[in-house]
Amino acid sequence: MEYRTLASLLSGKVFLPGSPQYINSTGSYFAAFENDLSPSCVVRPENTTEVSMVIQTISSDFPQTNIQLAIRGGGHTPWAGAANVDQGVTMDMRGLTGVQLNESTGIVSISAGESWKSVYEQLGRKGLAVAGGRVSKVGVAGLITGEYEVVLASGSVVIANARTNNDLFHALKGGSNNFGVVTRFDIPTFKQGQMWGGAIFYNSSVYHQLVQAFHDFASSTMPDEQAHVIMAMSWTAGRETGVSNVYHATPTAAPESLRPFTVIEPQRYKSLRQDSLLGFADEQSAFSTDGARQLYFTTTVRLDVDFMLHIRELWLKAIKPLEGLPGFTLSLVFQPLTKGVLTKSADRGVNSLGLSPDDGPLVIVLLNSVHNNPEDDDSVITAVLCLIQDIDADAALSGKSARYRFTNYGYADQKILEGYGQDSIAKLRAVSKKYDPTQFFQQAVPGGFKLSKVLEVRNSA
Repeated sequence: MEYRTLASLLSGKVFLPGSPQYINSTGSYFAAFENDLSPSCVVRPENTTEVSMVIQTISSDFPQTNIQLAIRGGGHTPWAGAANVDQGVTMDMRGLTGVQLNESTGIVSISAGESWKSVYEQLGRKGLAVAGGRVSKVGVAGLITGEYEVVLASGSVVIANARTNNDLFHALKGGSNNFGVVTRFDIPTFKQGQMWGGAIFYNSSVYHQLVQAFHDFASSTMPDEQAHVIMAMSWTAGRETGVSNVYHATPTAAPESLRPFTVIEPQRYKSLRQDSLLGFADEQSAFSTDGARQLYFTTTVRLDVDFMLHIRELWLKAIKPLEGLPGFTLSLVFQPLTKGVLTKSADRGVNSLGLSPDDGPLVIVLLNSVHNNPEDDDSVITAVLCLIQDIDADAALSGKSARYRFTNYGYADQKILEGYGQDSIAKLRAVSKKYDPTQFFQQAVPGGFKLSKVLEVRNSA
């Protein structure tokens, strides 16, 4: 297939290097690692039919041609090749827009090119919300569950939900881009007014208190289902800072469930307030700058105060040889997966993650690195991957290891799908072969975490 074939099918929507549209698409990713790549062309479909035409055109020559396809939603996954490609075709989905609410059912249909900012803004006007991303500038694709409209490798368009193509529906809930291109999400809304919360920044001396408060919150036998917490330590410009992001779904100020975080002193700064869901998501967006040399890495451990204290020591040790690098920052972030959250997830039906309520409480560990210079890439990536390996090794020795890894925080080389367990992988492979019999998405779409790269998994937690 020549690129002019796509251009003839989608007139005015295929862009070559040097054009303003090409420059906008390839230079507007969350991370510099994606901006550094140069596809042969960018195609910007505006509806499901046009997405189908792109997929059918490229897949019709597969595997005779070696054209590689990248599929970009919001472009937030930071590692190179996740949603962009050198010398291939990048399909920029941001032209698929629309947030349509069915007033009678409360179901909102969200096109795959939308961002959470747009979704929260439009639903917020009606006093509604959906369960979505915590950062407003992130695209909805890759961070959502619901009913799906999907373009398969053949170009055919199918609906996947709990009743129709339910095996595909379950696989899409966590299975990465192994099965098709999702063009629309239909998800239920709920009533949501003003909330309370914000960020609190502390001196590093309070780390033990923060960990204890986090542990007590995540292990509570009488949890406040309206509350949520994200805890972090950040190393920036030679300074260590503690952070907690606390949220309550009601406007009640300083609820008892979050009081252990709000009373910790000394505090450097706090933004606690009543605000909308969009307001809090915008605040999270302000914590990062698009186009920076920033990456995510992840692991998961069992909730334990002593081990979380140990992780900080490993983190500080890993920082030492890197702290002099220009612009270097490394954040250590903890997010709870409580038994209550896992129970609610199970109540919503089957997914691909291989988690059960008995697995909780768990702690999702995110390591977020930032640095200025390309020549420092290898040093930073190697050091942070070694830190992950050290955490995992010590977790295994102390009985605190957990199999699960959160897909959206995974780095390119990490074994993310393996964390779902052997049974889940077997089901995902069966779905892949059923809906993509030529294995187009395994071989022609290199981004994402691929089933074809999963060699062996174990069922132990």
